[in-house]
Amino acid sequence: MNKSDASYRMLLNSPRLVGDLFNGIIKEPWISLVDWQSLQALPTDYISDRLRQRQGDRVWRVARRDGVDLYLLLMLEHQSKNERLMALRMATYCALLYESLAQRKALPRSRRLPLVLPVVLYSGAKPWAAATSTTGLIDKAPPALAPYTLQLRYLLVDEGALVRAGKLPEHNLAALLFRLEHNRGIEDVQNLVQTIWNATHGPEHAELRRAFVSWTRHVLLPRALPEVMIPGVDDLLEIKDMLTEHSRSWTHQWKMEGREEGRKAGLQEGEAALLQRLLIRKFGPLPQPIQQRLQGATSAQLETWSLNILDATSLDEVFDR
Repeated sequence: MNKSDASYRMLLNSPRLVGDLFNGIIKEPWISLVDWQSLQALPTDYISDRLRQRQGDRVWRVARRDGVDLYLLLMLEHQSKNERLMALRMATYCALLYESLAQRKALPRSRRLPLVLPVVLYSGAKPWAAATSTTGLIDKAPPALAPYTLQLRYLLVDEGALVRAGKLPEHNLAALLFRLEHNRGIEDVQNLVQTIWNATHGPEHAELRRAFVSWTRHVLLPRALPEVMIPGVDDLLEIKDMLTEHSRSWTHQWKMEGREEGRKAGLQEGEAALLQRLLIRKFGPLPQPIQQRLQGATSAQLETWSLNILDATSLDEVFDR
């Protein structure tokens, strides 16, 4: 495992950071049904039927307020590219988790399989365009065969979209991580690092501070300053002081491609949303394949389709001209 992946894993090992993700950022009606103080990390080595070992991401067990366990399968997607088959990949990991629980005899024979909530954290600059369910990947089945289609949906957390919306809570650790990922430059990083240090002050948060230091050293700074030899630092405040000391010489080297990509992605996302509203106004509810096509479209495609809609009498005429 490289240092980048290991640094992300260290952050996701923190019950506080994971709790902040669900308590302050994810807005779902079922959030209040779960006791987030009961988070317990589980091993993440899954063994398939063919005994091929796979290394998954962090899995947590958390109690629902009705006394039943809920398993959270957290997969950190920290690449900038969309993963087209992510829904299939998550279905595979869910199946491997169930197999692992059965092999470890962690499932009482008298009970059904526990509920698993698959979550994908996406940190890329461009909006996520891949299908969030397996049904979006599979050919549409006739009604008689539809019950046999593989069905799994994962919860997507698009960090860049949340940052661009500007509605993240101020002192939430997961929100601070997202804002670091999509920072606005050295001064912004300095302020965020100070805020994280203030929020994790004390010996009980020492491991979490080390995780943020590792992630900043091995992920954030090499990405922002690829041509700079970063001095070894072991403390968040040392990182802030180092950035302050070198801010004049490093500012012009600080890579802002992610920010620019995010800006362009935000504009493109707005164009797609506007076109979708116009299509719904003219043709009614859109099939899921059309929605996915809009989400993954280029600016040129969106412009072409926007012109086509003026004379089109059907969806086919909009997209197939």
